[in-house]
Amino acid sequence: MKVLFAIQTTGNGHISRAKEIIPYLDRRFQYDIILSGPKNNLDLGYPVKHHFRGLTLHCDKSGAIHWRKTLFKNNLFQFIRDVFSLQLQEYDLVITDFEPVSAWACKLRGVFSIGISNQVSLWQKKVPKPKKKFRNSLNYLQKFAPTDIAYGFHYQKFSKNIFLPIIRTKLREINTSNGGGIVVYLPAYDLKNILEILSLFPQVKWNVFSKEVKEKIIEGSIKYNPINEEHFINAMAQSDGVITNAGFAATSEALFLGKPLLTIPMLGHVEQNYNAFALKKMGVSVIKKFSVNKVDKITDWLENPQTVKVNFENELNKLVDQIVIDYIKNKNTNKVLFG
Repeated sequence: MKVLFAIQTTGNGHISRAKEIIPYLDRRFQYDIILSGPKNNLDLGYPVKHHFRGLTLHCDKSGAIHWRKTLFKNNLFQFIRDVFSLQLQEYDLVITDFEPVSAWACKLRGVFSIGISNQVSLWQKKVPKPKKKFRNSLNYLQKFAPTDIAYGFHYQKFSKNIFLPIIRTKLREINTSNGGGIVVYLPAYDLKNILEILSLFPQVKWNVFSKEVKEKIIEGSIKYNPINEEHFINAMAQSDGVITNAGFAATSEALFLGKPLLTIPMLGHVEQNYNAFALKKMGVSVIKKFSVNKVDKITDWLENPQTVKVNFENELNKLVDQIVIDYIKNKNTNKVLFG
């Protein structure tokens, strides 16, 4: 049995998750990997058959989704060409982690596909939803990478097709401690804007990770770090707390490590606003924007750090078992498997 595993590269969460999933696929299937989206800071560590341009969201310097930039920086004609050029004949199954080229190639040719992503959880009935539903954006996400069957990831198991977060093996095995300062990872924010806020707290040890930083530098109480997976994992494990946006992977890992978490959802980003709403209900501190007018709330979080207890057991075997069951069921119904 040969599988095509397609992965979205926007952000680091999809790549981090894929690095944990691939060894489980490797035990059972032959597989090829394709990617789509921008070049990622993390190395997947496995051979990639093709990297498509795909589709991605773009943000302004304050962290808000810039819809005009998103529209003009995505090449829809190239996307359509990629969808029709993707060859699927040699695969028995296509698994996509919110990757649109493979998803639409399958949909247009009637090829069976299974989706796995945290985004899938957003439209499940029992998942907590903010008053502002972002209905237009949610509809867009539902159509972004359509599949025949989809499984989501969330902080809690709200339904049978939702699995707990996939935590990196390195994080499951690492020893935690305190005293390393506050880790700051806000990839949607301009570094200058971040430093404007951090400089107001010279008594705090800050450990900043940013794609704008090319080499490690220490200035006063602030350490600047380039994006590096191993360094980031170690920094989180030794930290006194984590400040990050409401991306699913980073928030899940901070919770798993038992660290106080302050999260800032990207403005207009439907998934992050849904994540932030769920996190707030769990007891996590949430602010709308990382800015000077939120200094009081940042101060309160620093002075009164709170942790939220979670139990994120490893459900990867269950997930892959379910994928195999779905494939067998589909095969027995004689649905088209090739396109």
